[in-house]
Amino acid sequence: MSSAAKGAWWMIAAAAALTAMAICIRYLPAYSVLLMIFLRNVINLGLMAPSVMKQGKSVYKTERLGMHALRNAFLYSGNVAWFYGVTLIALADVATLQFTSPLFTALIAAVFLGERIGGHRMVAIVVGFAGAVIIIRPGMVPIETGTLVILLAAFLYSAAHVVTKRLSDTESGSTVVFYMSVTILVYSAIPAFFVWKTPELADLPAIIGLGVTGYATHYCITRSLAEGDASFVIAFDFMRLPFSAILGWILFREVLDFWTCVGALIIFAAGYYTTVREAKAEP
Repeated sequence: MSSAAKGAWWMIAAAAALTAMAICIRYLPAYSVLLMIFLRNVINLGLMAPSVMKQGKSVYKTERLGMHALRNAFLYSGNVAWFYGVTLIALADVATLQFTSPLFTALIAAVFLGERIGGHRMVAIVVGFAGAVIIIRPGMVPIETGTLVILLAAFLYSAAHVVTKRLSDTESGSTVVFYMSVTILVYSAIPAFFVWKTPELADLPAIIGLGVTGYATHYCITRSLAEGDASFVIAFDFMRLPFSAILGWILFREVLDFWTCVGALIIFAAGYYTTVREAKAEP
């Protein structure tokens, strides 16, 4: 199997893992999203521990603690918004609205990093957000809180991605991941204390699933980008939509409507185009 094909399969696996994590959230309605995020990160850190110990002290070394703290504040806030949104709207809608993330990333990078947005990318961004408007249909149907929350999550994840670009100039991937796990665990511990609920035995599979699928999503994306070009493998992230639509219907009787399909295709095409243009612009 070629490296490109391996990269594609790893990205499909990441899409499946992220969908599975959303399903785990749905099966834990008695738990606050703040507690779920904390429990997930405890499990994540446990799964990471062998790798961190193997790499030794080099993984801890950094002179940019402030940047790590900022990046992970965006990530934690994005996690809170995403987890909450998953409890409110259909899984397919969650996946679709998350496809706006590359569009937000391009805009944020232009404002804060001074990256140039050419005419083609600007058109793609406008078209992509037009796709989001098609899904939301303001004035035609009530705007759901979950829709706005997932868009907020996409924005916050994009802000974290922009900070990651700055960090990658001096920090290794292992260091970034290590500080992500530790910092978000700290951020999530205090809110979790105020909403603490001792996990019940029947809920342990879903709680463990949160941690395992979260770790698997990150691992699969990392492997995918290592095996194939980002401009190629990112196309397979679209598999999140059929996974979410099919499992949402089977498990929760959620129906994917026509306008969501149309908007999803427009958003993903625009996001894919901006990602490809960005990849080509990098040295």
